Amino acid sequence: MLGLALDQMSQGETFNLMDRMVSSGSLQKPLFSVFLSDSDAEESEITFGDYKREHMASPLFWVPVSKPTGYWQVQINDITLNNNKLNLCANCQVAVDTGTSQLAGPSEIIEELSRKLDVKSDCSNYHVLPDLGFVIGESILNLKPVDYVDRSDAGDSCEVGLMSLDVPPPNGPLFIFGDPFLRKFYTVYDRENMKVGFATAKHRGVAADESLLVSATQVKRHKISSTEYSLGFLDVN
Repeated sequence: MLGLALDQMSQGETFNLMDRMVSSGSLQKPLFSVFLSDSDAEESEITFGDYKREHMASPLFWVPVSKPTGYWQVQINDITLNNNKLNLCANCQVAVDTGTSQLAGPSEIIEELSRKLDVKSDCSNYHVLPDLGFVIGESILNLKPVDYVDRSDAGDSCEVGLMSLDVPPPNGPLFIFGDPFLRKFYTVYDRENMKVGFATAKHRGVAADESLLVSATQVKRHKISSTEYSLGFLDVN
């Protein structure tokens, strides 16, 4: 574990790796970036001082760090299913954390999401489950069922892979975006300007999925019909 959080979480004022590297002039730019592989065909990588466009399948967009908690933390404007906003989490926060292997969120919201997703324990509706998205800045960052459902190797047992985590105000309600999110999205952490960048990750041998990241301003506010839900249609025009 290599501590790359902000200085509020450091053991002392001078005990922060990024701050030391920036202040010593060791970096080309005051940032680092993270790419997590999704197969044995590629390797995970952290880059200090820049980000690599070859790991990006979409343009990078930036959002500011929202609170001085020490986490690389940004605001969630809403949660979506198939790009339809749920008005479920208007003032939530999310910590993007390379040291967490799961996705976690406030218990009340996780319970409501689990009810709306209605993942059948026998996996009978697995192939028609919707994209689960998070509105961050002007974009929706989507996760596929393979990312948020724990499915057995035999494919006959499924459950929502979202963990409850209750962080009280003022730091919460707080989500944690761990490895499942970081495999889908390439992330950049700008220490000087206190902002986080997101782009769809580009994986070797995998076609870029444009549905993972869409503009929130282009999404129509309409009710999902039964046909749209069952076929997984996206309305982004």
